[in-house]
Amino acid sequence: MQPQERRRQILDCAAEVFASKGIAASTVREIADSVGVYSGTLYHYFPSKDALVVEIIREYLDDLWSRCNDVMAQATDPVDRLAQLIEAALDSSDTHRGATAIWQNEGEYMPEKMHEAGLGTLATDVENAWLTTIDEGLSAGTFRTDIDSRVFYKLIRDAVWLSTQWHRPTPEYSNAALAADVRTLFIDGFRAGRNG
Repeated sequence: MQPQERRRQILDCAAEVFASKGIAASTVREIADSVGVYSGTLYHYFPSKDALVVEIIREYLDDLWSRCNDVMAQATDPVDRLAQLIEAALDSSDTHRGATAIWQNEGEYMPEKMHEAGLGTLATDVENAWLTTIDEGLSAGTFRTDIDSRVFYKLIRDAVWLSTQWHRPTPEYSNAALAADVRTLFIDGFRAGRNG
């Protein structure tokens, strides 16, 4: 197996182990066993368990930010842009299912490691894409003002990212279909004139 293929295999297996057991309860030996190599082989690719976690999250955030950045560059209407951000988040979370679970479940572990690895800026950039879009909708009179924009952001964010715990895209109910339902429930409900 080529080194890049082995590295990819290690990251994928580690993401599954961390997502299912938690970072603290997972060992390098378990990850090595899931890959089918000796523990020492993992250290050839990653110096520590923390380095594995950081790289898994780095790949996820790079992908998520790239998708968000593409949406921000193309969509001009806040309603359409927010709908596209939802679908981008669903697609990225589906691609990086293990990383998404780690991100959601390891709240106390992640901030320090994120800061040490310089990944906090990426997470902030993703959040700002959503908040900027919401604020533009508020300024344009598109979104209602009786619900705090940050509360709305947190509600829609959690609905989208936590959906990976139960949603598996199928031809019958794709990420695009789920995104359309989230748009109907959240974005349409947040439109101006819907507060009565």
